[in-house]
Amino acid sequence: MKSKSIRILSILILLLSMVVLGDGFRGFKDGWNSAGRDLDKKPEGKIHRVDVPLNPVVAYSLPDTLQLADNRKIPYQIGSVALGMKTDKAYELYSVIIGLIFTPVSLLLIIWAGLSFFHFIRDVQRQQIFIRSNVKRLRVICWMLLFVGIMKNLFAGMDYFLLLKDSHVSFPGYQIAGFEFQYSIFFLALLFGLFAEIFALGVKLKEEQDLTV
Repeated sequence: MKSKSIRILSILILLLSMVVLGDGFRGFKDGWNSAGRDLDKKPEGKIHRVDVPLNPVVAYSLPDTLQLADNRKIPYQIGSVALGMKTDKAYELYSVIIGLIFTPVSLLLIIWAGLSFFHFIRDVQRQQIFIRSNVKRLRVICWMLLFVGIMKNLFAGMDYFLLLKDSHVSFPGYQIAGFEFQYSIFFLALLFGLFAEIFALGVKLKEEQDLTV
């Protein structure tokens, strides 16, 4: 593969990773913010934004109707809503503990993974492909993505089980989808993990070939 093609693919992978990571960070960023930088800090309680996915009670239906100025009516469906849920002390305590422990680790892993990615591309362009350092770099990226995915689902689970599940919130024509495991980041992580193992096998074969020669 030519150096130009590698550079283009690397940029595309980097952009895709930024989009996926941005979506992943949104979950535990909201959880971390609820510990001390909430949307509303009134004395009677803090207000935390919770994104609630909705499904129509009747599958594939459009429960709502939009009235236009010319009296036409257009049916539509709401995919999700954002609620301002009042937090309690238990939620705030969990948010502080998780934020203090995992946020610095996440930032460290992201910086390490970013440097690993650029060094990996640099060595590939120099035709230093099947080397042990590249295997390590791919594994660092894999572990970083896994960690971010865990954090995203952890805060999403907190929002649902500690704030939303017993809130008795309901929407006419809809049912709350409940907690849904977000797997997109894990797919990307497994992809980098697969590449890491392929490179590890390539390094092993290369070393055996060098010993044979």
